[in-house]
Amino acid sequence: MASEDQPEQASGETAAEEPVLDPEETEDLAAPVEPENSAVSRRKLFLGAGAATAVVVGGGFGAWLTTRRTPGAGNVKRTLKIGHGGGVCEAPLYVAHHQKIFEKHGLDVQIIKTGGDEIKDAVGAGKLDAAPGIFFSWLKPIEQGIDAKLAAGLHEGCLRIVVPNDSPIKSVADLRGKTIGVGAIGDSAMSFFSLDLVDAGINPAEDVDWRVFAGDQLGDALARGEVVAIAASDPNALLPTLKGGAKELTNNSTGANRQLYCCATAVNGRLLREDPDIARSLITAWAEGSRWAGANISATAAIEVEQKYAAADQKTIEAILKTYGFNPSAARLKAEIIPGIAKFAKTGYLDKRTDPNALADKVYADLGLTW
Repeated sequence: MASEDQPEQASGETAAEEPVLDPEETEDLAAPVEPENSAVSRRKLFLGAGAATAVVVGGGFGAWLTTRRTPGAGNVKRTLKIGHGGGVCEAPLYVAHHQKIFEKHGLDVQIIKTGGDEIKDAVGAGKLDAAPGIFFSWLKPIEQGIDAKLAAGLHEGCLRIVVPNDSPIKSVADLRGKTIGVGAIGDSAMSFFSLDLVDAGINPAEDVDWRVFAGDQLGDALARGEVVAIAASDPNALLPTLKGGAKELTNNSTGANRQLYCCATAVNGRLLREDPDIARSLITAWAEGSRWAGANISATAAIEVEQKYAAADQKTIEAILKTYGFNPSAARLKAEIIPGIAKFAKTGYLDKRTDPNALADKVYADLGLTW
């Protein structure tokens, strides 16, 4: 799942000019932004989701199609815009870009640094054509009408709950009534671990206090005792453990809610409808990037360091990447969706009237990919 921290841009071949999504383009999409050094405690969840998904129309017709067709003028190719948040786990995207896998599949791709709170609405609006993200964190926005679908899973293992080494907390059940640090309300880690809370008999909307910090401040908040645990994606989740000050309580590769995919490919709906061949090529290349990353951990870490995509050194990134399972699949993601929706509904984050089968149709984009 995309991390919410935003490292400096690189001076390398591509990242030196890597664009950041213009705030003016997304000012109507995002909820009000808290000051960077502040923490916000919230029990009421997803309050802004409905409003955020309802305000976007347009974004420029040229933003929708990889090829704009003008009678008598031939075909004019445009660049696909793919968002990312600066997470180690977004390695398949970085690899597909820098190893020219997208180019091999006939695609011109630009990867754009985007804030975690903005990325879903930007994909739904067509300001971004696609982005990586965890399945569960996209359910509520899609339920509420955001124009995007998930097409394939990329890998597993990038979400964790971490507690201090001397913490008395031994299991998720011990988090009742406690304060948990997250990068954003409704983000990937909060969404997933709410399932574990439900299994422990804890209402994630009422029985814990979710407190928001900038992603790169989560470890410090844990060390200062402002929260008893942090739930996050990598590198923010694993760094406190690698530095020796914390231990992992659980992750999304273990337990009853174990996921085959923490990161999946989310694609703009209009692109899927109007140019499914381009969407299919995009997902195929992205999955190839995932396989390459899994087979070339050191080289993948070098890309992330050299291009300054993730805020960690190469040794740390290699250690993180080695914990993932790079097994991309469209078919296996499809098989997880209906039972995943049914389980996620128990968190209370979805409408009580939600039909898992109907929502699954809205969530999954079947591009005919059999792998």
